Amino acid sequence: MLTRKADAFKTSGTFSILAISNDMNQMGVAVISGSTHVGDRVPHGKPGIGVIATQAYTNVTYGTEGLKLLHMGFSPEEILENLLKKDAEKNLRQVAIMDFKRRKAVFTGTLVPEVSAEVIKDNCIAIGNLLSSPKVVEAMADEFENASEKTFALRLISALKTGKKYGGDKRGERSAALIVVNKEKVKVQVKVDLNENPLGVLLSRLQAKLMM
Repeated sequence: MLTRKADAFKTSGTFSILAISNDMNQMGVAVISGSTHVGDRVPHGKPGIGVIATQAYTNVTYGTEGLKLLHMGFSPEEILENLLKKDAEKNLRQVAIMDFKRRKAVFTGTLVPEVSAEVIKDNCIAIGNLLSSPKVVEAMADEFENASEKTFALRLISALKTGKKYGGDKRGERSAALIVVNKEKVKVQVKVDLNENPLGVLLSRLQAKLMM
C-alpha cells in the first residue's frame, strides 16, 4: 500500500474501488464522498473496455479521454503517462485505470489532500484522499478480494461499507455512485446525492434494480 500526506486543502475527500469479476466478464467502479455530485465526476466505465476513477482535485478528462484511449488499445499505464504529461496540475490528481485484461495504473499526486492512499490487488484497485486513515482503502481492497457475496455489484458496495467502517472520508459522506459494465452493456448505473446516508440509499437502489 502506498500512502502519501500533503497540505490539507479544502476539497472533496473521496474513496473509490475499481474491480473486475472473477470470470473477467464484469467490471465496476464504486465511489463515496463527502462532496456532492460525486457520480457526475469521479466514476467512468465503458462496456468491454474498462473503468476509471478520477478524484481529489478532479479533472474529468482522465475519465472521458482515458476511456477513449482504452478503446483505441492503449494500456492503462500508457494512458495515464500520456494524460499526466499534458496536465500542468497533475500533482493535484488521484486517478486509477483498469481494463478487462486486468491491467492497472494508479497515480496519486504529491499535493492530493491528506490522508491519501492507494492499494492494488489482483482483482481491484482502491484509492482515497482526505481519509480518516490509510486503513480505509486497504480494508476496502481486502473486503472485495475476500467477499463471499456472489453478486459482483454487491461486492463493490460491501467494499465501500468496509471503507466507511474504517472511518471513510473524515468529513462524513454526502454522495455515492456505482457503475457496473459487462462486455456488451452498462448493467448498473446508480448515484445518490445530498443525502445523510448515501451508501444506504445506493444499496437500496441497487437492490431494486437487481430485482427488476
